[in-house]
Amino acid sequence: MCAHPSWLAALRQAEALFSQGDVLGSMQALEALCRQYPQDMFCQALALEGMGRAQAALHQPERAVESLSRSLELLKECKGATSPLTLGVMQNLAFALQAGGRLEESIALARTAVAGLEEVHGPDAPQVAEALLRLSAAWYRQGSFDRAEDCMRRAQAIWEKVGNREKLGTCLNNLGRICEERGQLAEGIALHRKALAVRQQAQGEHEDTAFSHGNLGVALATAGQWAEAEEHLRAAVDMYERLGKGECPEAQGYRRNLEICLQAQAEA
Repeated sequence: MCAHPSWLAALRQAEALFSQGDVLGSMQALEALCRQYPQDMFCQALALEGMGRAQAALHQPERAVESLSRSLELLKECKGATSPLTLGVMQNLAFALQAGGRLEESIALARTAVAGLEEVHGPDAPQVAEALLRLSAAWYRQGSFDRAEDCMRRAQAIWEKVGNREKLGTCLNNLGRICEERGQLAEGIALHRKALAVRQQAQGEHEDTAFSHGNLGVALATAGQWAEAEEHLRAAVDMYERLGKGECPEAQGYRRNLEICLQAQAEA
């Protein structure tokens, strides 16, 4: 990497702050970096990319879009359109656009990123699978469930080929949600069971495993299978609490679903 050692060290410090959960501190450090090296295009691009991720984490999608768009322009100019850095920022920008409800723009950009990654790494590369997961999420949010499933099935095949069980669990979970949206409850429940089994084996006591317990519980409750739904919803809530995440939005949602489930059984 052709980078000025001083700004590279400062960039890494800002990234470390973000990883430690100090999002505001990270953004302030990146803003200072931009002011310190206004003529260094590469420094500006990386700092803006970090700022965009920080703004997205702070639920400021429009500011994130602005920062990431500028970062993408600079990286295209100094590193090229198919650089891994450029394609990575393209995906982050697509995600920020999705968060801001700009789905058509998000989908178009995500498709461009997938095509670029296929050109650079080949169609069966893990980088392509990761991009397909993000594209599928945009299609899902738009309500284009067939397209969302097509992307997810492609990603699933890649993760199975390379043996990444954690990502496979994500694919199975998302395919289950797609089936639920179509009203295919039996198929959705079967996929959630597979996702849970994969995550239990690959990740054990983990928030992803708790999430799969919860999703399976919700699907079972929707199907009126209250007793088993209670079992999985309770398992989800208990696992989140053991992990110190008992007040996270997912745990709170599953706790409310558990209350509904218990009420339904009491009234039966």
